[in-house]
Amino acid sequence: MHPTPPYDRLRTARGRGRLSAFAALVGATLLVGCGGLGSPSLDGAFEQVVDVAPEPLPPYRKLVAAALRNFKEQDELNNLEISEPRWAEHLGGPAWLVCVKFSPESRALYYAFYIRKEAVIESRFAVGTDRCAQRSFAPFDLATAK
Repeated sequence: MHPTPPYDRLRTARGRGRLSAFAALVGATLLVGCGGLGSPSLDGAFEQVVDVAPEPLPPYRKLVAAALRNFKEQDELNNLEISEPRWAEHLGGPAWLVCVKFSPESRALYYAFYIRKEAVIESRFAVGTDRCAQRSFAPFDLATAK
Protein backbone atom coordinates (compact mmCIF):
# COMPACT_ATOMS: atom_id res chain seq x y z
CA MET A 1 0.00 0.00 0.00
CA HIS A 2 1.34 3.39 -0.96
CA PRO A 3 1.29 6.29 1.49
CA THR A 4 -0.94 9.26 0.61
CA PRO A 5 1.07 12.06 -0.98
CA PRO A 6 1.40 15.13 1.27
CA TYR A 7 -0.61 17.41 -1.00
CA ASP A 8 -3.65 15.05 -0.83
CA ARG A 9 -3.63 15.18 2.98
CA LEU A 10 -3.42 18.97 2.87
CA ARG A 11 -6.29 19.23 0.38
CA THR A 12 -8.50 16.96 2.53
CA ALA A 13 -7.80 18.98 5.69
CA ARG A 14 -8.56 22.24 3.88
CA GLY A 15 -11.76 20.81 2.49
CA ARG A 16 -12.93 19.82 5.96
CA GLY A 17 -11.98 23.23 7.31
CA ARG A 18 -13.91 25.02 4.59
CA LEU A 19 -16.91 22.77 5.13
CA SER A 20 -16.85 23.48 8.86
CA ALA A 21 -16.59 27.22 8.26
CA PHE A 22 -19.45 27.09 5.77
CA ALA A 23 -21.62 25.10 8.19
CA ALA A 24 -20.89 27.59 10.97
CA LEU A 25 -21.79 30.52 8.69
CA VAL A 26 -25.07 28.91 7.63
CA GLY A 27 -25.92 28.08 11.26
CA ALA A 28 -25.23 31.63 12.41
CA THR A 29 -27.33 33.06 9.58
CA LEU A 30 -30.25 30.81 10.47
CA LEU A 31 -30.08 31.79 14.14
CA VAL A 32 -30.06 35.49 13.33
CA GLY A 33 -32.95 35.04 10.90
CA CYS A 34 -35.03 33.10 13.39
CA GLY A 35 -34.44 35.67 16.09
CA GLY A 36 -35.98 38.38 13.94
CA LEU A 37 -39.04 36.40 12.93
CA GLY A 38 -40.67 35.45 16.16
CA SER A 39 -39.04 37.08 19.12
CA PRO A 40 -41.31 39.93 20.14
CA SER A 41 -39.51 40.40 23.43
CA LEU A 42 -36.29 41.24 21.58
CA ASP A 43 -37.36 43.71 18.93
CA GLY A 44 -40.53 45.32 20.28
CA ALA A 45 -42.58 44.30 17.22
CA PHE A 46 -45.13 42.62 19.47
CA GLU A 47 -46.55 45.97 20.60
CA GLN A 48 -46.43 47.45 17.09
CA VAL A 49 -48.64 44.81 15.51
CA VAL A 50 -52.17 46.01 14.81
CA ASP A 51 -54.40 43.66 16.74
CA VAL A 52 -57.27 42.25 14.77
CA ALA A 53 -59.65 40.59 17.18
CA PRO A 54 -62.47 38.34 16.03
CA GLU A 55 -64.54 39.48 19.02
CA PRO A 56 -65.92 43.01 19.55
CA LEU A 57 -64.49 45.12 22.31
CA PRO A 58 -66.39 44.32 25.54
CA PRO A 59 -67.49 46.89 28.16
CA TYR A 60 -64.18 46.18 29.89
CA ARG A 61 -64.30 49.03 32.43
CA LYS A 62 -67.65 47.81 33.76
CA LEU A 63 -66.50 44.16 33.84
CA VAL A 64 -63.21 44.96 35.60
CA ALA A 65 -64.98 47.23 38.12
CA ALA A 66 -67.44 44.44 38.97
CA ALA A 67 -64.59 41.98 39.47
CA LEU A 68 -62.65 44.44 41.65
CA ARG A 69 -65.68 45.02 43.86
CA ASN A 70 -65.43 41.34 44.88
CA PHE A 71 -61.87 41.77 46.19
CA LYS A 72 -61.51 41.29 49.93
CA GLU A 73 -58.97 44.10 50.38
CA GLN A 74 -61.19 46.97 49.26
CA ASP A 75 -59.23 49.49 51.33
CA GLU A 76 -56.12 48.85 49.17
CA LEU A 77 -57.93 49.69 45.93
CA ASN A 78 -57.01 53.37 45.86
CA ASN A 79 -55.49 55.34 43.01
CA LEU A 80 -56.36 52.68 40.47
CA GLU A 81 -55.27 52.95 36.85
CA ILE A 82 -56.45 50.87 33.89
CA SER A 83 -54.95 50.04 30.52
CA GLU A 84 -56.70 49.82 27.18
CA PRO A 85 -57.58 46.22 26.30
CA ARG A 86 -55.47 44.25 23.85
CA TRP A 87 -56.13 40.91 22.19
CA ALA A 88 -53.78 38.37 23.78
CA GLU A 89 -53.12 34.66 24.00
CA HIS A 90 -54.62 32.82 26.95
CA LEU A 91 -54.54 29.17 27.98
CA GLY A 92 -58.19 28.72 27.00
CA GLY A 93 -57.73 30.57 23.71
CA PRO A 94 -57.34 34.24 22.78
CA ALA A 95 -59.04 36.84 24.97
CA TRP A 96 -58.97 40.54 25.76
CA LEU A 97 -56.33 41.46 28.32
CA VAL A 98 -56.84 44.49 30.55
CA CYS A 99 -54.26 45.49 33.16
CA VAL A 100 -55.03 47.36 36.37
CA LYS A 101 -52.30 49.13 38.30
CA PHE A 102 -52.52 49.98 41.97
CA SER A 103 -49.92 51.15 44.44
CA PRO A 104 -50.31 49.91 48.00
CA GLU A 105 -47.35 50.77 50.20
CA SER A 106 -45.85 52.97 47.44
CA ARG A 107 -44.94 50.20 45.00
CA ALA A 108 -46.76 49.46 41.76
CA LEU A 109 -48.66 46.19 41.50
CA TYR A 110 -50.36 44.98 38.35
CA TYR A 111 -53.41 42.77 38.04
CA ALA A 112 -54.38 41.09 34.76
CA PHE A 113 -57.98 40.52 33.68
CA TYR A 114 -58.73 38.23 30.76
CA ILE A 115 -62.11 38.89 29.18
CA ARG A 116 -64.00 36.85 26.62
CA LYS A 117 -67.60 37.27 25.44
CA GLU A 118 -68.35 39.99 28.00
CA ALA A 119 -67.16 37.94 30.98
CA VAL A 120 -63.97 37.95 33.03
CA ILE A 121 -62.60 34.43 32.49
CA GLU A 122 -59.48 34.89 34.63
CA SER A 123 -57.97 37.51 36.91
CA ARG A 124 -54.65 37.26 38.70
CA PHE A 125 -51.52 39.16 39.58
CA ALA A 126 -49.82 39.96 36.31
CA VAL A 127 -46.78 37.99 35.22
CA GLY A 128 -44.06 39.01 32.77
CA THR A 129 -45.80 37.60 29.70
CA ASP A 130 -48.83 39.83 30.37
CA ARG A 131 -46.55 42.83 29.78
CA CYS A 132 -48.65 45.01 32.07
CA ALA A 133 -45.68 47.08 33.25
CA GLN A 134 -45.11 48.26 29.65
CA ARG A 135 -48.72 49.38 29.10
CA SER A 136 -50.08 52.94 29.24
CA PHE A 137 -52.59 53.63 31.98
CA ALA A 138 -55.39 56.08 32.69
CA PRO A 139 -57.06 56.84 36.04
CA PHE A 140 -59.82 54.39 36.95
CA ASP A 141 -62.66 55.09 39.38
CA LEU A 142 -64.63 52.05 40.49
CA ALA A 143 -67.69 54.10 41.36
CA THR A 144 -68.11 55.66 37.95
CA ALA A 145 -66.91 52.79 35.73
CA LYS A 146 -69.22 52.13 32.80
